[in-house]
Amino acid sequence: MTATDDREEARAALKAGRWAEAVDRFTVLAAMTGDPEGFEGIAEAAWWLDDAGTCLEAREAAYRSFRATGDDRGAARAAASLGYDSMLFGRGVAVGRGWLARAADLLAGATDVPEAGWLAVRQAEVALNVDHDSAAALDAAARASAVGRATGDDDLAIVGQALEGLAHVRCGDVVPGMAALDSAAAAATAGDVESLMWMGKICCWLISACQETHDLARAGDWCARVEDICVRHELAPLFAVCRTQYATVQLASGDSAGAESTLVDVMSRLERSQRMSRLDAVAQLGEVRRRQGRLIEAEALLAQAGYLPAAVTSLARLRLDQGDAARAWSTIAELLRSMRGDELLERVGALDVAVAAGIAAGNLAEAQQAAAELRRIADRVGTVALAAHADSSEARLADDDAAIEKWEDAVRRFHLAGRPFDEADARLQLAAALRRTDDVRADEQQRAAMAILGPLRSTPADGPLTERQTEVLRLLAAGLSNAEIARQLHLSEHTVHRHIANIYAALDVGSRVAAATYATDHGLTEGSR
Repeated sequence: MTATDDREEARAALKAGRWAEAVDRFTVLAAMTGDPEGFEGIAEAAWWLDDAGTCLEAREAAYRSFRATGDDRGAARAAASLGYDSMLFGRGVAVGRGWLARAADLLAGATDVPEAGWLAVRQAEVALNVDHDSAAALDAAARASAVGRATGDDDLAIVGQALEGLAHVRCGDVVPGMAALDSAAAAATAGDVESLMWMGKICCWLISACQETHDLARAGDWCARVEDICVRHELAPLFAVCRTQYATVQLASGDSAGAESTLVDVMSRLERSQRMSRLDAVAQLGEVRRRQGRLIEAEALLAQAGYLPAAVTSLARLRLDQGDAARAWSTIAELLRSMRGDELLERVGALDVAVAAGIAAGNLAEAQQAAAELRRIADRVGTVALAAHADSSEARLADDDAAIEKWEDAVRRFHLAGRPFDEADARLQLAAALRRTDDVRADEQQRAAMAILGPLRSTPADGPLTERQTEVLRLLAAGLSNAEIARQLHLSEHTVHRHIANIYAALDVGSRVAAATYATDHGLTEGSR
């Protein structure tokens, strides 16, 4: 077999997502020829295998090989990839910036070649994810897409367009931003983007934008689409990121048990991963634990997540749960000071907490300022959920009749946005406001809130399992498979799998046998009913 044949087979394995085979074939190619493409192929396949060491070592080998052959543009491309991946895999922001600077030096001011466009892509990613500077990201992404169009590099043009869309959304320009992201994601998932890595990133950027604009239905639709692609192509890192994003949708939609199950699964998949994205799952699980009232566990998880804005925001909420208004305020105020004023969507969650914490700590002027900023952002973005958060913040600061009207607006909008936890909380606050003048209406709102919260509890007060989980456990103990349980209860196999995972967690068991034994011991088998 010739080196050309080896190269074609290695490329085919990479394109098909056969990662281990691609590593093996590109390793042989690199050993035979010293070809930089062999090292680049190893790096991309190892990226998907979540093998940080192999990925970064191969990228450095590609860089050295390009330099040895005098190909400075190829070396610049390798250096740019090293820059971002060094940050992604936790090797240090300073190290990553050094490689990006080296890529720029090698290009020597050239702006009309694809490598300059790919460097701009990496610069946009750093601006968005590390520097939180959406304006800089927008400028870099626009340069990338322009170079892609000018040089006929379709992958570059579409990736640049997607990054432009995400930067627009982060700046609060949601309509043009989402339009760009929708177009890029449609092209990527239809096969117009050759690289699976960039296809996956485009989809993640779109789902992230949906989450940040509180568009849960749209996020759920795209999560389902991406999960299907992940399963078909065995895209494990992308699957983990998508599942973390989906857990946010589950939690906001009221499925705390489902969110917990999803996040526990993600964290087990990423147990040995060096990707910084693992911390997103840790922070999300911390918020789940806070909502469950497991405050000690929540605090430990949120501490692990460090200074992620979502983690700090949840920690401030936890301080409020603990009745420590002063610490809640200092925590959220410090976070807001650290955020750029033009990072509108990133500030939303912190502003929402700042209103409640400011009122509780006696900092009314600061709470009013936070509520006013939240309203400005909600008006600019235009989604129902953000308008509801602005309503609830203003209601906390209002008096008597004005508070009642604002809470009524919040209830209606949270309901329309499909956010039952927030709707129930708003109804309870409305009930408290009505209690001063109208006990009948107050009772109605309290009953409505309890009716919403009842089905959202992960476990009933009289036992560790929900009614549906008990049904699943009975059938499991009778020896039925997941498929058979799904058919009998008219559920999907995925839903049955999730119920069984939750049963294991609730009963603190690790197998079907142990769960069946629990069912027998507690009179839950079919014969003992």
